[in-house]
Amino acid sequence: MLKLYYFLIAPLGMLIMAFAYLKVAAKLNLYDHPVGRSSHINRTITGYGIFVLLGLFLFSVVFPYTLSPYFIIGLVMMATISFIDDIVFVKHFIRLIFQLFALILLAIDLPFDYLTSDKLPLIIAAVIFGIGVLNAFNFMDGINGMLGLNSLVILVSFWWLNNHTYDATGHEITFIANEFIYTLIIGVSIFLFFNLRNKAVAFAGDVGSISIAFVIFYLMVNLIFATGNYAYLLLFVVIGIDAALTIIFKLLLRENIFVPHRDFLFKKLVHVGKYKHVNISIIYAMVQAFISIIVISLPLQNKLSAQLSILFIVVVGLCSTYIIIRNKYTKKRVIKSLQRDANIVEED
Repeated sequence: MLKLYYFLIAPLGMLIMAFAYLKVAAKLNLYDHPVGRSSHINRTITGYGIFVLLGLFLFSVVFPYTLSPYFIIGLVMMATISFIDDIVFVKHFIRLIFQLFALILLAIDLPFDYLTSDKLPLIIAAVIFGIGVLNAFNFMDGINGMLGLNSLVILVSFWWLNNHTYDATGHEITFIANEFIYTLIIGVSIFLFFNLRNKAVAFAGDVGSISIAFVIFYLMVNLIFATGNYAYLLLFVVIGIDAALTIIFKLLLRENIFVPHRDFLFKKLVHVGKYKHVNISIIYAMVQAFISIIVISLPLQNKLSAQLSILFIVVVGLCSTYIIIRNKYTKKRVIKSLQRDANIVEED
């Protein structure tokens, strides 16, 4: 009965908190002001992603002692420093320190049967991979609908797997409380109401993008440990490939990866290709949904060779597509730049 009441009350509670935050944010002047490398031109309320913390609070009040204290402490740390960064600039190094501490807490909470020194490389790998996931999501918030739609696709995939995954003996595998995923889905859906439009009412801000990334990474780790299926990494592969290859290209060009830029493919499609924000967000989400459906449908449990095969095929396919499209729009950008310089010379 409690769960039934929660499924009815949670949407109303989250909706009230959403409108309350918009009012408070407007009074406190919590706006994201566009700069030279921004993907928007209007000042917009930011920090709405605090819904992740509000959802955590709501869930924890109704279902106490359900989530790991390490996860809760890590998430609160991440959300706090990120929300401060939304208000006043926080140095990259300080943010990185908070991210490391939070991910170490998450890694300590990994469901090992026992913790020994031979698990240390896996913990280090999880922390490094987690840093990549956090920063990949962090760059999505500038394109209307990108963060919300992709997060929604991933969370719905988690919810489905949490209710329809079975081990070799036929027993259902549940890796997290359904109500927690439900709370996040409600929060993201409400966020999309304000963000998935040509002129966004609110952005998630760092507090939203980093927090939702931390939660998704936590759910992914628990899912993989519960099922032994590494192919589930493909549940956020689309944005992952875009972020990873973009960073690799920038490192090869010896450019600062911490400075705001428009080098992600989805930003090139918006700024160079002149596609609408919402259209690009929908395309990314649809591609991710298609891949997720395939991965969820395939019987890959306990078949490592099959898992690695589908991982390889999808990653190589997406990398190839990324490079082809990136080269196309990079050439367009160069041509436009040359034409602009030629016009300036003619005017002189």
